[in-house]
Amino acid sequence: MRASVLVRIGLVACGAAVALAVGSPAWADTTININPGNVPTTAAGFDSHSCDPNQGGGPFTGQDVWVFVLPGNHSGSGDFVSVVADFGANGTVTITSSADPGNFSNGGPATSKAWVVTPAGWTLTGASAVITGTADFFVLTHTCPAMSSPSPSPSGSPSTSPSPSGSPSSSPSSSVSPSGSTSTSTSPGSSESTGVTPSGGVKAGGGDGTSPAGLAWGLAALSLATGGGVALLIARRRRDNA
Repeated sequence: MRASVLVRIGLVACGAAVALAVGSPAWADTTININPGNVPTTAAGFDSHSCDPNQGGGPFTGQDVWVFVLPGNHSGSGDFVSVVADFGANGTVTITSSADPGNFSNGGPATSKAWVVTPAGWTLTGASAVITGTADFFVLTHTCPAMSSPSPSPSGSPSTSPSPSGSPSSSPSSSVSPSGSTSTSTSPGSSESTGVTPSGGVKAGGGDGTSPAGLAWGLAALSLATGGGVALLIARRRRDNA
């Protein structure tokens, strides 16, 4: 009698447990949107920049990295299942934890993160995500903008000390002595003399020291003397004949 009663009680308890398990709803994934205050934006224009090798890496040449996070505690906010990022005219980028595990940081205890890589300069206009938890939205936590290209160096540097095309040279014919007088050099044989004429007059061409004036007076005196001698001789002859 007691055994049958206990069996009945056990069967009732099992039935209640099964009913409770069947009646409880399964934990379902939910779809949420990005914080509207984060968009639209470019990676370079976003206010938080960070390049983490564990979150997409970078910086890359010609590529931007975008990192999303589920706010709150991991136990309540859950994990990312997929992310669809909308870049307007450039289209959408979709990643899933099953096909792209390298783009997610799931499993806790830290908050779940996901990242995408796009060509540089794209503008994020919106995004949605499927999550396992109860977060109301997700955020763009930071970006890693593309590395700027180095500016080309000039092919040649201008000379800083240009040399003149030619240095003028002059050979003045006269030189200034320290005392301030100018002396002019003349070639040998030149009759021109720029010095002071010595006292006594210009030397004669024959090399004697007689001046032209003295020579003229000598010739005149000689003529007078000659004329006087002839006159005296004529007078004597007339006297003798008489």
